[in-house]
Amino acid sequence: MLAHNATDRSHQHEAHRSGPGPTTVLSLHMCAAVLCQGVWFGVSAMMAVLARKRFDAGDWQTVMITAAFPTLMILSIFWGDLLRRIPIRRYLAIHWAVTMIPLAVAAFAQSFWFLLACHVLAACGAAGWTPISGDLLKGFYADKVRGRAFAWINSAMFTGMMVVSFLIGQGLDLNENIFRFYLPISTMAYGLGAILLIYLVRVTGVDDGRPATLSAEEPVGFRALVQPILHTRTVLREDRRFFQYETAFMTYGIGWMICYALVPVLATDRLQMSYTAFAGSTQVVYPLCMILMAFPAGWLNDRLGPVRTSGLSFAWLAMYPVGLAMAHSVSAVAGATVIYGTAMAGVHMGWMLGPVALAPSREKVGQYVAIHATMVGIRGIFAQVLGMAVYRITGSFTWSFT
Repeated sequence: MLAHNATDRSHQHEAHRSGPGPTTVLSLHMCAAVLCQGVWFGVSAMMAVLARKRFDAGDWQTVMITAAFPTLMILSIFWGDLLRRIPIRRYLAIHWAVTMIPLAVAAFAQSFWFLLACHVLAACGAAGWTPISGDLLKGFYADKVRGRAFAWINSAMFTGMMVVSFLIGQGLDLNENIFRFYLPISTMAYGLGAILLIYLVRVTGVDDGRPATLSAEEPVGFRALVQPILHTRTVLREDRRFFQYETAFMTYGIGWMICYALVPVLATDRLQMSYTAFAGSTQVVYPLCMILMAFPAGWLNDRLGPVRTSGLSFAWLAMYPVGLAMAHSVSAVAGATVIYGTAMAGVHMGWMLGPVALAPSREKVGQYVAIHATMVGIRGIFAQVLGMAVYRITGSFTWSFT
């Protein structure tokens, strides 16, 4: 059903172009999701624990690791502006280089600060994934099946994340220096995923009609830096539905980031978890739940829309910090993660597809998704610091989680 419906893309491609069938497009898109985001999230999810156990990172140093990616999502509006100016194929090549080359260099880290610098540079590049992801979802799939297509892609991505995290945890328990091998391998895997997407963009014609080079009329220098910020302010002021949507996600996101910052500290300080135990109770349970709930969440999104799907998910997600506050064992953390994963399946669906649906045109999708991702960075600046500050002042996880 999905494959037949997804062929309705006549308004998005030239009539004379014949490309691969919709099933092939979806299959290759899923493979690319595993190689790109499955690898990225699997590697980055273990970075904070690696920093604490291998490089003796303290609490605030851990926050620097966990806050890097969410905070630097603020750069998404600039990535979105770049996507508007250049072909998708060139954009993907730049995105890979900025994201993954620093991680390959991190394999040579001898100190926490070198590891952090590489991780921060990689996070700057990772902020560019969201605009291109939304653009490709809009370009490859019809509106009525996009939720189910995204569910398939999510399932593939989270399967990759689960496998990568588990293997990294096992490897680090055997030899903490194994990160010197898996980081360069991850860089090559991500590159292969980018090549798959470049192939899909070429053969489907999604890139047709986009600029081959920067236009002479495009602003440069300081004007180019300021323009995305001004566009963001204009969009949020004029599109009230989108503004309200962002307000709801800002409120939920503050609570989520407090939990995100403190879970590695909870795992290492209170529970003394091994790498494998941490990976198993969080980075395996979470994507497994996301996979199991991906299709119900996609079905819900196609019928209720991303706004109501997100609202229902937020209500269930409120139980996650309560579960963490009461967690005094590895199994209890895994139980809290079940709540987290089942709720986040709906949140993740609404997070990506909301801006795609609310954008007034295909040309605006990249901008709307980029603005949405940038809001993650704004709350990332203070939410994780707030959670760690409360924990340091009170000496208790309970106050921060509740």
